[in-house]
Amino acid sequence: MKKKAVVIVSGGVDSSTLLYKAVKDDFETYALTFIYGQKHKREIESAIKICGGLVVSHKVIDLSVLKELLSGSALTDSRVEIPEVPETVAHYETLKTTIVPNRNSIFLSIAIGYAVSIKANHVFFGAHHSDRGVYPDCRGEFVKAFEHAERLANDNFNFVVAAPFVDLNKSQIVKLGAELGVPYGETWSCYKGGEIHCGICSSCRERKRAFEEAGVADTTEYER
Repeated sequence: MKKKAVVIVSGGVDSSTLLYKAVKDDFETYALTFIYGQKHKREIESAIKICGGLVVSHKVIDLSVLKELLSGSALTDSRVEIPEVPETVAHYETLKTTIVPNRNSIFLSIAIGYAVSIKANHVFFGAHHSDRGVYPDCRGEFVKAFEHAERLANDNFNFVVAAPFVDLNKSQIVKLGAELGVPYGETWSCYKGGEIHCGICSSCRERKRAFEEAGVADTTEYER
């Protein structure tokens, strides 16, 4: 009998690669995608395409009420502009404006409740090492602590909360995804919701850099 896993899928590079890895690792995979008040729905559309291509169970959960509760992020707050990043400038300071307070904890709590209800012992999410300097909830220390708390909360010390890419940088993830056949052209990274990737927000800059460092052809269209 296959092991069951819940995978949080945003529609971006990292979570799409993780989903493909879970399927390849022979998990019976259940995907969750969250609407949390993002300024656009492009990543949601990408998540639906990615999950549909793999024919895995996929639920889109509307948590848009969070937009009213968690203010101050460029991703959800109309008063905060999405920063544009010059190519020669380090983007970490601008990335701080994209922090959504406690986002991974909220998503993981829901994913874990879902996992327990379907008798799955694994929950995976796509945090990676390149983000640890900006996002505290993408650090290995957080993952281990959260797993311990949820094992206590559910009285199940076989329960696994894992970020399999937590020690990898984004270029290593892209390289793995290329080997797994991830259709990166269907993924969405841009913080803006245009027809194509803007090419100048911090997420676009990071995406471009990852493909270049991985030596993988980037078929993504960019405005700039």
